[in-house]
Amino acid sequence: MKYIIILLTAAFLVFSAMAGFANDAYPNFTVKGFGTVGVSGTDTDRIGFRRDVKQSTGVTNGWGFDNDSRLGLQLDTDLNESWHATVQWVARNTTGDFFEQNLDWAFLRWRPVDDLDIRVGRLGFDVFMLSEYRNVGYAYPWIRPPHEFYGGIPVYHFDGADIAKKFAVGEGTLTIKAFSGYNFVQVPVGISNSADQGSLNVGGKLAYEYGNWNARIGYAYAVNALELAPLQPLLDSLNSAPVNAVWPGAQSFSQRISGKNKSVHYSSIGLAYDDGLWLAQMEASYVNSDIGVFPSVASGYFSAGRRFGKVTLYSLFGISESLNSQVNVSNPLVPVPSVIELRNATDQALNNSGVDEKSVSLGLRWDVYENIALKTQWTHYWLGNNGAALWLQPESALTPDTVNVWSVGMDFVF
Repeated sequence: MKYIIILLTAAFLVFSAMAGFANDAYPNFTVKGFGTVGVSGTDTDRIGFRRDVKQSTGVTNGWGFDNDSRLGLQLDTDLNESWHATVQWVARNTTGDFFEQNLDWAFLRWRPVDDLDIRVGRLGFDVFMLSEYRNVGYAYPWIRPPHEFYGGIPVYHFDGADIAKKFAVGEGTLTIKAFSGYNFVQVPVGISNSADQGSLNVGGKLAYEYGNWNARIGYAYAVNALELAPLQPLLDSLNSAPVNAVWPGAQSFSQRISGKNKSVHYSSIGLAYDDGLWLAQMEASYVNSDIGVFPSVASGYFSAGRRFGKVTLYSLFGISESLNSQVNVSNPLVPVPSVIELRNATDQALNNSGVDEKSVSLGLRWDVYENIALKTQWTHYWLGNNGAALWLQPESALTPDTVNVWSVGMDFVF
């Protein structure tokens, strides 16, 4: 799939160049970009803070630059009045193939009539409020998107198609979008390894804009198409006849852990207000998962801020909690050491991937120029028992109850 997207990207560029010989008015090229230079640190070395679960490295009390620092480039081409091509690539700290995983957009758009867009290619995962600008720090007041809500979402794009139609409703605009495609993600496993995840997705959104208000709901249904490779040895052991002979029911835990052909439902709702002086935003989501190692989660945040000229003061409150009950992993009938070790690994897989996190943040944004903003933010996190799945946890260290994270950064667009 990734090679198809690379070829599609190259085809866009060739098509654009050829179109230039056919009509002097087209194509129209626009190159723009965005980026962030940021540094963050915490008050502990017992756990690593990361922007989201796609990152394999985190910052501690040693501080670091690569959590939030990134650089994005976007090429837009108007091929004619109806056809448009876009390619966006973002250099950032992520797991997996550096080029393919950071290629967020590579699509061809057809607009047969006003207010109707049909796109095909690599598209953004448009089921939450920051879908179109999650990486563009200049577009929101915070240092990074709210951790409890966005930190657990490894999906930035999918390969497929979508269709969106806008309607005038009252004095506002209603947008209806439907999409379908395949999502390929590489996620970190351990310190230096990665694992492939792939799923078939279908979903959509409803968004309504009226004056200073913006409201939306989103939904996506995904069916996991790949088994996580690091889990395969565990699954094979649980399914083996000798193990089930001394540990009856071991195979049932294999069925819980396996992710292949399991489904995930993602639902979200959001509301934002901005009158130029006051700004507020909130979102809530619910992930209903059938995958044992990826528990169902409810998340949300609320942010409010006030502008004083070029300076914005803001606050942010977040919460995220796993909803699955603890799985009671039975003991084998015979205490064979290798089977006891397998039982402990099963318990770890099923009961050590929870989220129990709350936070409060205070921050300041200073728009020093029309395209440059300086930011600083302090966040205090509360972490519950088995609740730090969004963080990086050393195997030998106990999870702290609280963590303070300090961040400073510069966002820019060009």
